[in-house]
Amino acid sequence: MKKIWFKMGVITTILFLFTACSTEQKSQKAQSSAEVDKYGIPWVKDLETAFKKAKEENKNVIIMAVSVGCGWCKKMKQRTLSNPTVAKRLEKYILVQADRETPSQREQLPPFKHVPILFFMTPQKEMIDNMRGYYTAEDFIEYLNEIEDV
Repeated sequence: MKKIWFKMGVITTILFLFTACSTEQKSQKAQSSAEVDKYGIPWVKDLETAFKKAKEENKNVIIMAVSVGCGWCKKMKQRTLSNPTVAKRLEKYILVQADRETPSQREQLPPFKHVPILFFMTPQKEMIDNMRGYYTAEDFIEYLNEIEDV
């Protein structure tokens, strides 16, 4: 019986330590202006912060408008934006998501109907271009090549 209690104590201690580490990591993430999602994409938490950071770092902004339950949005993040080659290219940008269903976020963007849509903007909120729909990693890189040449 002592062995069982000992094992349970060890397991409890391990779980406690794991939880403590996990909580510490979350608080460190919350301190930064960007949080990495489950696909490894570093999204800035809101539009205002994104444009402020873009000015500070002299980078353009990519805003991805999404909605809950959007399968193509999920595929765009999972298959395209998290692709290692694309992810490397995206380091030149400040990335932020906007929820189509949230009026305060939608009102800050040019009019649109369908998601996903990506808006490419300067730090001064000037539109560079937009990209509607799902793109493969290869097509997305080709698109970035075109707009970066302009």
